[in-house]
Amino acid sequence: MKSNKEHKILQPKYCDKFRCNPIKCEESCCERWKIIIDKNTYKKYINSENEVIKKIVEKGLSRNEKSMNGDDFAIVNLNSEMMCPFLNQHNLCEIFINMGENSLSKTCKSYPRAIVLMEDEIERGLELSCSVAAELALLNDKGIELEEIRDIIEFDDLYVVSPLTKDLEQVEMIKEIRTQIINILQTRSIKLSERLEFIGYFLNEIVSDIDFSRKYNEESLSKIKEVNILHDVEKLKSTKKEFQFKNNYQFHHLNTILSMKFKEGDSVSFFSKRYIECLMQVLDVFSEVKDKNLENHYKINYEKYLKPYLEEKSYILENYLVNHVFIYSSELFNLNNIWNSYLKLCVIYGLLKLNLIGLATYHKGMNDDLALKLIQSLTKTFIQDKTYWQSVIKYLEKEKLVELNKLITLYVD
Repeated sequence: MKSNKEHKILQPKYCDKFRCNPIKCEESCCERWKIIIDKNTYKKYINSENEVIKKIVEKGLSRNEKSMNGDDFAIVNLNSEMMCPFLNQHNLCEIFINMGENSLSKTCKSYPRAIVLMEDEIERGLELSCSVAAELALLNDKGIELEEIRDIIEFDDLYVVSPLTKDLEQVEMIKEIRTQIINILQTRSIKLSERLEFIGYFLNEIVSDIDFSRKYNEESLSKIKEVNILHDVEKLKSTKKEFQFKNNYQFHHLNTILSMKFKEGDSVSFFSKRYIECLMQVLDVFSEVKDKNLENHYKINYEKYLKPYLEEKSYILENYLVNHVFIYSSELFNLNNIWNSYLKLCVIYGLLKLNLIGLATYHKGMNDDLALKLIQSLTKTFIQDKTYWQSVIKYLEKEKLVELNKLITLYVD
């Protein structure tokens, strides 16, 4: 059923500029995914009388045995080349050709849009596993700006997620926490790694003081709103002096976490082809270095090949982290996992730097095209792999890296 109701929408300003652009697209969104199909679309496809569609559906669709609801009712069986079977020899969609755009699944209509519904308010952004979206969001030197607009959303056509909590005061509290996290990430007077560290102190000192099991009150909300980032930078620096340690295991931990993707996560057949290209070059850089020299090799190459680029264009990784916090904010709304969400953010930043250092070393420098290729393809390969991230959290717990003063070893400059 179509809706003509307008909703208030909070979104990054880049959203309205996004258009699917096959010419600029560097990697098809119709390959190397675990593609889910909603129940209504599944029925439409299996009941189609179109001969082309009927033939594809015979082997191209399966019921999802792990389905949680009507949105993930079925799955697309990728072909031997890990491509969607509905793509023809010209890489055009047979659903679109034979049944029309309206017959596309929710997955195809939604991606790369990420949409969250909170009561009557919508938040939406773009997933940066799409190369067109990544370029649009990351190369803006002014940073990601949010805006409020009004628009009509057709919920029947799109995947929409909602916070696990229905407590409006709780939602308001978490939204304010997220606002402060984004404000910290966009405070350019301090290095990005220090901003990420300060988020940890903020969550430790502010969020941990709030009893989420009780009714929220204005005092709790005011406490979060009163965080003064620039004023508290000096406090951060003085606190850091209490946690001086030898950081000799940055490469070791990040390399282990990266290696876990091959053992604990999705099959390598689901890895982005562009990421595999990047990874081969990264591995080539480090494979010939003796173990005892890897940490120094890692740090020296960062200083020589990557740091000059990031000092000039630090906004690229800033924009990435801001976008991640915004579009995956539903993770924050699971109050028991706020710290795990922060752990994931730190690991993502560490993995990005590890891969960027290797790539920059291989090419004797970094540029926008290389950075975008790595960030987009790593996002497609890693971000949605839930099994992998569960294993990563367990590894951090086992290695006692979940505490802030140890966690920063993953990304400190």
